[in-house]
Parts: sequence; C-alpha cells; structure tokens
Amino acid sequence: MKKRIRIIDIAEKAGVSKGTVDRVIHKRGHVSPDVKERILAVMKELNYRPNVIASALAYNKSWKIAALLPNPADDAFWVQPKTGILKALNFTSDYGMEVDFYHFPDADKQTFQNCCDQILAGSYDAVLIAPLYYEESHQFLNECDELGLKYFLFNTFLERKDPNFQCYIGQDSYQSGVLAAKLLDFGIKDGDAVMVLHLEKGVYNAKHLLAKEQGFQNYFIEHPNRNIQIIKTSFEESTNVAAFRKFINYQLKSYPNLKGIFVTTSRINHLVNVLSDMQTKKLKLVGFDLIPDNLADLRAEKIDFLINQNPVKQGYLGILNIFEHLVRKKEILKIQHLPLDVVMQENVSYYLEADQHIHMMI
Repeated sequence: MKKRIRIIDIAEKAGVSKGTVDRVIHKRGHVSPDVKERILAVMKELNYRPNVIASALAYNKSWKIAALLPNPADDAFWVQPKTGILKALNFTSDYGMEVDFYHFPDADKQTFQNCCDQILAGSYDAVLIAPLYYEESHQFLNECDELGLKYFLFNTFLERKDPNFQCYIGQDSYQSGVLAAKLLDFGIKDGDAVMVLHLEKGVYNAKHLLAKEQGFQNYFIEHPNRNIQIIKTSFEESTNVAAFRKFINYQLKSYPNLKGIFVTTSRINHLVNVLSDMQTKKLKLVGFDLIPDNLADLRAEKIDFLINQNPVKQGYLGILNIFEHLVRKKEILKIQHLPLDVVMQENVSYYLEADQHIHMMI
C-alpha cells in the first residue's frame, strides 16, 4: 500500500517544525517566504494532498457567515435564494458552517445600513450579500475591505478590485435586457413602440436594473432598420392598484402604438392585474422569475415570456463557494454567470418538473 504522507514527514524533509508546516498548509500565521517555498517544494515532491475538511473537523472549527438580502416576506422572489442558502447549509453544517440571516425591508436603505453595521460589529468569516443599493453597498464593502472580511456577491454584480471580493454568482443583467428585447422583437412590427418598465423604488441607485435597461435599449439601437420607439419609465408603488392603474392607462393613451412591455423585476404580475381590468389590446409581456403569481399568469397566457434567473441556485452556490474557499481552501471562479432560461406557457411544466428534481437532489 502507498504510504500516507504525514505533516511530520514534510517537516523532517524540509528541516522545520510541524507547526510551521501546519501554518503553511492552513494559510495562517506568518512564515518567511523562503521557508514557505521550501515547504511547498517538499509537499510537491512527496505529492502531499491535505485533507482540509478532516482538519477542520479535527480542530472543531466553525465558520460564521452573514447573509444579507431583502426580506422574503416583502417579495416572493427572495424566498428562492434563501431556500437555496438553507439547502446548502444542510450540506455544509457538518463541516462547521453557520449562517446568520440579515433581512432588510424592500427599498429601506436605512435598515440595510443598520444590518451592515451589525455585520461589521460581528465576528464573521465571510459575507454573502445581494448588493441592491449601489452607493450603500460599495460603502459597506469598502468597510469589509478595511477589516479584511471576505465577501461573496449574488444577484447583483458590483465591480470590485480588492482581494476580499471572492466571487459573483448570478445573471448577467445586461444580457438579460438584451434577451428581453429580442423576445419582444418577435411580436412587433416596424415602427411600433416598446416599454421598459421598472416596478421598483430607487431605480437609479440599482445597478442591475439600469444594466437591464441598457441591454434592452442597445438591442434596438443595433437594429435601426426596425425603427422601434423605446419608452423608459418606472413606477414605485405598483401595490397601490388604483394609482398603478391610472399610471398604466396614461401610458397606453400617450403611446397608442405601444405593443410590448418589459418589466425588469419579478413584479410583472402587478402589471397583469391592472391590464386585466382594462379594455385594451393584447400587449406582449416579458418579465422575470418563476414565482407563484407569475406562473399562474404564464399558464393563463397573460404573460408571454418569463426569464428565469435561477435564484435558488444563486443562494445555493453562494454558500457552496464559501465552503469551497474557506473549508476546502480552493481558488474559485470570480464571475459565475448562471444561464438565463426562457420559460413560456408551452414549456413551463417541463421546467418545473426538472426544477423540482434539482431541489430534491440539492
């Protein structure tokens, strides 16, 4: 049988103590560059493969993770990434992974900042964050950088150069806007109008929404022969049905050639609700996410296309990447874009069956 290489074997061959070898293997404490290089050379010569998971269990090491995301009680979309996080935690909890959730109400930047302050005051090994607010998120991540606190982004990408930024997991927001435009393009004629509609507060501090808008706009700019009019607008209180109905009615009267609407969030069902009350022509509708209300409208053919951003997988892979990096000491891919699935009435049942099977597996 092949002899198992031990830390003491490496230490004796490199002429150092076991403690020094241990510090190099687990990347903790100070070791001079020449000694570290000598130890790594011996490890390579002996073909040593550290079992970091066994080491973590032996040391009874725990890893504390803070997960910062909007409150799922305010928006059904956020139930899904939280579900993914909890599923991944079931897999990693035996290896000392613990997650504390910090939720902030929809469009409540003050509570978001309060959550950030609590995380910074805690003793966490990593942060998993959906950085919805551009300025406030950058400020928080700058403070993480000062503390040397590692962070993993999901759902919304922010450009970060500091080594504490480990990875981003989620959709390519710009390309999702391009995809939405192409889907609408199938159902309109030259000279028609299309609308990109944000149903969100603080749109212009939300980088992912602006990226979707830009991708949508650029698609039609790059097809100038179509002569498509692009209308960009937003409405913050789509849950106020009377006010939202009045707003949509005004848009329809202002743009009689409007043929399609792209809603940049998961709230396209709010639009369907008010359109259902109006005597209006059929509009092509494209939105995001397989939440229950959207699925019901898709099945009823009130929505033409839903773009699925794989939110369960976003949360699941967020924790799994933290596990791979902290526990298994692996280098991870910085940018991890997930597929943009186009779901329609004709294929939704197959997609949900496959999705349910994945959920059982993970």
